[in-house]
Amino acid sequence: MLERRSDLHGNPQAHVINTRTMEVFRTLGVDRAVLALSPPVSQMRFITWCETLAGREFGRLSLLGTDPGAAVARMSVSPTIFANVAQNRLEPILLDRCRGLGVDVRFEHEVLEVNTPGERVATAYVRSGTAVQKHQFDYVIACDGASSRTRQSLGIPMLGPETLQRFVTIYFEADLQRYLAHRPGPILWLAGPDVRGVIIGFDLRTTWALMCPFSEPNQYDDFTPARVEGLVRKAIGSDQAPFRIISTGHWNMSSQIAERYRQGAVFLAGDAAHRFPPTGGLGMNTGIQDAHNLAWKLAAVLGGDAHPDLLDTFETERRPIALTNAEHSLSNAYRMAEVGMVLGASTIDPVDPASGETAPGPGPDLGLEGDGEAARARRAEIDRVIEAQREHFDSIGLDLGFCYTAGAVLPEQGDPRQEVGAYLPSLKPGCRLPHVWLEVGGRRTSTLDIARPDRFTLLVGPAGALWVEASRTLDSDFPLRVVRVADDGDAIDRKGEWAALGPATGSAILVRPDGHIAWRAEAPATIGAAQAALSAALIAILSRPSSQAEMLKTGFSVQHRSAISSGR
Repeated sequence: MLERRSDLHGNPQAHVINTRTMEVFRTLGVDRAVLALSPPVSQMRFITWCETLAGREFGRLSLLGTDPGAAVARMSVSPTIFANVAQNRLEPILLDRCRGLGVDVRFEHEVLEVNTPGERVATAYVRSGTAVQKHQFDYVIACDGASSRTRQSLGIPMLGPETLQRFVTIYFEADLQRYLAHRPGPILWLAGPDVRGVIIGFDLRTTWALMCPFSEPNQYDDFTPARVEGLVRKAIGSDQAPFRIISTGHWNMSSQIAERYRQGAVFLAGDAAHRFPPTGGLGMNTGIQDAHNLAWKLAAVLGGDAHPDLLDTFETERRPIALTNAEHSLSNAYRMAEVGMVLGASTIDPVDPASGETAPGPGPDLGLEGDGEAARARRAEIDRVIEAQREHFDSIGLDLGFCYTAGAVLPEQGDPRQEVGAYLPSLKPGCRLPHVWLEVGGRRTSTLDIARPDRFTLLVGPAGALWVEASRTLDSDFPLRVVRVADDGDAIDRKGEWAALGPATGSAILVRPDGHIAWRAEAPATIGAAQAALSAALIAILSRPSSQAEMLKTGFSVQHRSAISSGR
């Protein structure tokens, strides 16, 4: 792993870790360490719209809703839960885990250029100190950010609007509990006369960021230290809360997707492949899930279990997800304008940096005060438009319900897409394996933990003996684990939650190493039929040749897998 910086990120940056990403972290064994740094759910309850922190509140959105039962159901769809952990606190956990797995992490190694003359050779020119060295790799994953030098050197264009808005970000430390105790939450939208934008809470105790939009003729350099300090003071709306500026930065909000995710032996992932507006918190999560999708495929190819064509499914599967997430993020950004239109005070209009040096201006009369009919109607309309923002902050359908309809899956007919704000568990190929609790070895175990990250898992029912027998004949050819869910099986469905999902007692469900369902089949008539069906499915999913003639033509041989991975 080559990193141009001398150390990890110092600023908080991204902070929303959605449930699916936490499931990936669970697979890596770091979920508990991440959750230990996250504020409890009770402190992430509200998204608030206000003039300033100490000033008028216009409304708030409860992320837990008004129905306690619905909140419990919302959190029962996974063995883990979303977290609010800033990137500068997350990265040390991931770095430590990488090193524990034997990854060679090299800081102060800047990749200047990558070229790829073949499908399995990439040449990288890397600068460390004053020396530039040439390295060759079987494959390269370029995660070098929104302005990816690798992507540019390969000539891969980005599609979509390059600039939607520019922002200055002011990181600061302060104790803001006096303003948040009655409305705890990580995000407060500001619609003040001088300061507009959003205050983001990272640890929800001391570390915050004020993000303000700006536009020409103003430039980032116009946000001088004195002006930045004044803007934070105005955003708080009181002199009673001391604060300390940590740093400032600026960034460009865009909505772009790389035209392609692969060129030869080079793959794009994360911000190098896609840029979203932050409205929805999907950028970092999509990037992590890109890597999760690609990792098992690279492992299968390098280990000789899959044909290199399997790697083409990375773009086939992940690029449509990025397009969907970009569309959702962009829609959220536009929908935010509705609040300002109804309120009569915007949270997204550009801020004049010079306002950080002027006296606070009086807030306009928005017609919200009093018990008159007009005021009550306006407050009700504001409540309505704020409630309409719910999918912006709670997109569980996108989070857990995204489904691969092509690629390393054998899809079925029917549209598996779900509503953004609701998740419906599904056993359709391409979908994430739903979470339910089973009993394994006397211990409560999630179905997600039963699926193994280093091999395929075949889940069969009580009448799945033929599948079990068939799998034994294929064990030497495919990395496969079989789990029989039955009262006398490997896993016991004590509460009937697995049965409630609808799998037939003789059916089989094939789960990929990344936890997505690759294929499912009804009960076979004979062991031979089960063996043929399972073998054909694995061959198709792994892009392996289906005949001896094709093996010879492609040079692929199951009996000589080690030859494929030689010289790694």
